[in-house]
Amino acid sequence: MKQTVYDGSRKTTVNTRYDPCLYRAPRFADPARGSKEVGKDLYMHEQAGGEKMITYYLHLWSNNRSIRDKILPVSPQIADRFLKARGVACDLFPKNDATARLYAWGYGIAEEF
Repeated sequence: MKQTVYDGSRKTTVNTRYDPCLYRAPRFADPARGSKEVGKDLYMHEQAGGEKMITYYLHLWSNNRSIRDKILPVSPQIADRFLKARGVACDLFPKNDATARLYAWGYGIAEEF
């Protein structure tokens, strides 16, 4: 899915086909396992050019043809929280919070204690 989004004051064209996917929600085709109707995928788009500008965005998808897919730009803090809520640690974000300390101490998920 290709779309132009406005992140602050700049305009960026993102494409889910070519941008790296940081998190892909599970999709089930087998009705015995339960069918996944909707989901959220997290992508990052690096702006080509002189300065390195990264745009994070959520792709809200649905298997139902009557519901249209959406792309929503999110801040780096929201993208980091989105990944941590799903138990994914990513080196793209700063490591100065309590969750990073728990990972350093050996906890796999912040909800272990």
